[in-house]
Amino acid sequence: MLLKFAYDGTKFFGYQRQKDVPTVEGEILKILKKFKIARNIRSASRTDRGVSALGNVIQIESSMDPKRVVGILNSNLKYIYFHSFALEDINPRYAELRWYRYHLLNIGYDLDRLKEAAKIFQGKHDFINFTRARKNTTLEIRKIEVDVQGDLITIDFYAQNYLWNLIRRIVAAMEKYALGLDFGEEVFERRMNFGIAPPEPLILMDIMYNFEFTPVKMKEKRRREISIPFLHSLLYYYLSQGVWEKYKSFKLI
Repeated sequence: MLLKFAYDGTKFFGYQRQKDVPTVEGEILKILKKFKIARNIRSASRTDRGVSALGNVIQIESSMDPKRVVGILNSNLKYIYFHSFALEDINPRYAELRWYRYHLLNIGYDLDRLKEAAKIFQGKHDFINFTRARKNTTLEIRKIEVDVQGDLITIDFYAQNYLWNLIRRIVAAMEKYALGLDFGEEVFERRMNFGIAPPEPLILMDIMYNFEFTPVKMKEKRRREISIPFLHSLLYYYLSQGVWEKYKSFKLI
């Protein structure tokens, strides 16, 4: 089965399991083993330390009813919340699309230039200058959308796969372009030091497949218990609004 879940990445030492420190994957696996649900998991995406998620996905092999699995996990985990499932037996890494959203406070960015910068990075490129990876660095970012919501700017990235630190390095370059620095396609030919944007404003919004996930209904009281104490966090703001329920209407680009 596949399980879709959210987590506050600021509360963990990264996603991938490590010895002696709490990680998202490690804490989930601990509960699965404790209740003899599953002995291992496959993860769709391993986010950087500090990055949160609304719609990451794991795959487990278990004969237990998925709603019961979700209930056990949610009752025994902190800062991690499971909200839907699919009875599919696939490696979750083989997704159709991954949607990330970066948040910027609008401190006077030229929004037209920010959108121009998005067009530079959209499409198929060799992103070797924007990642620490050194092989298989060519990929396609299908779309980058810039939007303004009050004092908040959102930058949405849609691609099947990403590279280590890619989005945060692109965002750093887009910020500098929006503040007046000029560059074009030459950024893919020669390395320019744009720096790297912080991880906390980045959220993995969803991972999409060619099938639907079934939401696990939750009483409003329980939703408030999960979300209200953490409304200062972008992640829990989204959770409190039940935004993931709108994902079902999202169409692949």
